[in-house]
Amino acid sequence: MATTTPAEPAALEPVPATGAGGAVRAMLARLLQRHPVLFAQLRGFGVVAVICTAVSMLIFAGLRQPLGMQWANAVSLVLCSVLNTELNRRISFGVRGGHLWWHDQRRGLWVMLLALGMTSGSLWLLHEVSPDASIVTELVVIALGNVASAVTRFLLLRYWIFRRLRLDVPAAA
Repeated sequence: MATTTPAEPAALEPVPATGAGGAVRAMLARLLQRHPVLFAQLRGFGVVAVICTAVSMLIFAGLRQPLGMQWANAVSLVLCSVLNTELNRRISFGVRGGHLWWHDQRRGLWVMLLALGMTSGSLWLLHEVSPDASIVTELVVIALGNVASAVTRFLLLRYWIFRRLRLDVPAAA
């Protein structure tokens, strides 16, 4: 009785991507090659979002009892808006120095109003549906509201606040 051994697979040959996951990875790789600046900005934006969400949650949790839910939310968002705009200036969009700092911060506060509206409305709705909701539930609602406004925030940062970087034209103060 003769036995044969299976053929050895070729060493270090790439395996073609198969299935939906492979197609998505291939599409993302092509997009990354075409738009490396956009992906660097998105990566920086994600890092900033995690940092600012954590800081906002800590401020909210600390102020929730003395100020109440809506005021704690408003104060935490205003404070984190300044931090968010500054970190996005540096990390996501590579802006250094103080040139147009006030201009960018002022616009960043306008963008913060979007998140404030979404989170305040979500908190109001939560307490209409569940008046005895815990602080953990409130924090989850705030996080979801921030995630929902994040896409719009990124677009406004990229195409309104920091458009001068894309157009390579100085913005008026």
